[in-house]
Amino acid sequence: MPEDSLDELSPEMISHALFVTKGKRSFPTIRLDKYLPPFRMNISVTVTLPCSVIPTQFISVDDLADEWDKIVLTDHEDVVRDALRIITPEFENLTFVRNDDGNKDPRQMRLIFRRSAKVKLSDSPHPVPLNSLGDGMLRVLQLVLKVFPAKGGFLLIDEFENGLHFSVQEKVWALLFEMAQKLDHFSVQEKVWADCIESFAKAAIARKDVDGVLFRVGRSVQESNRGQVIATVFDEDALYNITQADVEVR
Repeated sequence: MPEDSLDELSPEMISHALFVTKGKRSFPTIRLDKYLPPFRMNISVTVTLPCSVIPTQFISVDDLADEWDKIVLTDHEDVVRDALRIITPEFENLTFVRNDDGNKDPRQMRLIFRRSAKVKLSDSPHPVPLNSLGDGMLRVLQLVLKVFPAKGGFLLIDEFENGLHFSVQEKVWALLFEMAQKLDHFSVQEKVWADCIESFAKAAIARKDVDGVLFRVGRSVQESNRGQVIATVFDEDALYNITQADVEVR
């Protein structure tokens, strides 16, 4: 849409919508959040897409517990279990339990309960805390649980590799590719590093039924359009060749 029209929108509205243009042509605005208040201007909004966001920092266990509650007793549970076995092969099952921290909400005078994640391992007779198994388990859990609300929309990941050893990144990408194909969603991330790019490329090449593309966004240095924001597109084959040649594409 025209830049002068964008100036009339608040930052909140812009951050919750996708504006697509090609040359002078503007496509219908896509709202990423169905709870966003209506735009106060004449904008044609024809599509609302679900969107899940995974930040750089770890998502709270309470939020993960809420996402788990939404898929409990469904086939999605098996997907989560298989994903966690990528990090810990001994993993068998997961549950969230309520903790009483002994504090009270002064406004409502009631106990505040929080939940913690417990896992069952094949080589342990007792449940163990999820956070005792390392950052990788927690990162994979939040990656997978946040995929389901993104069905038919976007999964936005900030720094995918956080908490993930490079040796398991390809397997996690392969899982996300499989889930993207089944749930019909797009996975987008930013600030990728060399190990992450290589593992992404390998997983993308292995899945010909799902497109894996890297966009490098930067400002042009050419005289004809110096300073303009442009995107360079790398498909799976081009990206893999670049990683093998150890070329920086971030």
